[in-house]
Amino acid sequence: MQLDRPARSSKKLIGLTPLIDVVFILLLFFMLTSSFIQWQSLDLMVASGNRGEASDEPPLMLGVRGDGTVFLANEPFSNLEDDRLHELLAPRDRDVTLTPSDATSIQQVVTLLERVETLGARSVSVNTRPLP
Repeated sequence: MQLDRPARSSKKLIGLTPLIDVVFILLLFFMLTSSFIQWQSLDLMVASGNRGEASDEPPLMLGVRGDGTVFLANEPFSNLEDDRLHELLAPRDRDVTLTPSDATSIQQVVTLLERVETLGARSVSVNTRPLP
């Protein structure tokens, strides 16, 4: 007695397990390389040659050194003295001129710009001539 057996197919089926492994590896790669930082912006305006309002009071001159020390009239100004800085800025709505040293990072300048703006400065300008 002879049995008719179907011929074996030469096609091999692709296993689903390696495909799922590759998908999970790609998912893990994209999750690890994505950044979830919340970007914030700071509005900056380029100063023109003429000013709208002339103030009788001179601007408050703040400086920042490379180690992050903020100073006012060559006296160190602690980060905890926001009340003192607010008293200097708020009642008269003063302008502020910020002078960074050569070793000051951009992040330190931007942090100080935000701090002075939130404490009540009318306008903040950055001096391009660094401190000695």
